[in-house]
Amino acid sequence: MAIFILRLILFTCRVQYINKKYIDEFLLGDKKVVITTWHRCAIYFLFKYGFLHPMVLFSLSKDGDLFADFAKKLGIIPARGSSTRGGKEGSEQMVEFLNTGGRVVATVADGPQGPAFRAKPGLVRIAQKSGVHLMPLTWSANKVWMFVNAWDKAIIPRPFSKIVIYASEPCLIPKEAKGEEFDIYVKETERTLNVMTRHVDTKVDHHDPNMELLKKEEGFSGNQEQGT
Repeated sequence: MAIFILRLILFTCRVQYINKKYIDEFLLGDKKVVITTWHRCAIYFLFKYGFLHPMVLFSLSKDGDLFADFAKKLGIIPARGSSTRGGKEGSEQMVEFLNTGGRVVATVADGPQGPAFRAKPGLVRIAQKSGVHLMPLTWSANKVWMFVNAWDKAIIPRPFSKIVIYASEPCLIPKEAKGEEFDIYVKETERTLNVMTRHVDTKVDHHDPNMELLKKEEGFSGNQEQGT
């Protein structure tokens, strides 16, 4: 029933895209892609793109069990692991999936427990090992329900809201990148996602407490990318 209600709500929303060409070519096309996003974005994207039957990484926690079971009902193929428990096994599942006919894999860059908007290396490593493009993807909306007590401040669109989805240009991670060079790609992924998140939040006037805190800590003001 909850899935039906949320699908009905999302049907009333209108969606605007930034860089839709990348979504059409990589996510909806026939190319393989590793999607990276923030934890706050996960619920909507599971509904939006579950029909593609992507493999998505969920933690080995009790919450991970619930989310994995929920995601299966949306068409998601769960992989299990995290940066703290079973991470290697989960990553290997996703690489194998891509290497044996699977086309789309995804998980959250700041999961499973944050801190919010701080990227971990898992998705970058999966893209590197599989030789598949990595595509940052984020969204925001002008009317949302926010889980204010959750560490990620997760959001779900309200009825009749305007949703903005932003895709960044997919990139390949060089196989030879190691150590500090590899870390640069992780930090660049984090920076890109944060710039994108600030941009979509500004377009719909959404205020994320975690982003406001990040701005205070770092003076974050990344340049907006140009979208189409």
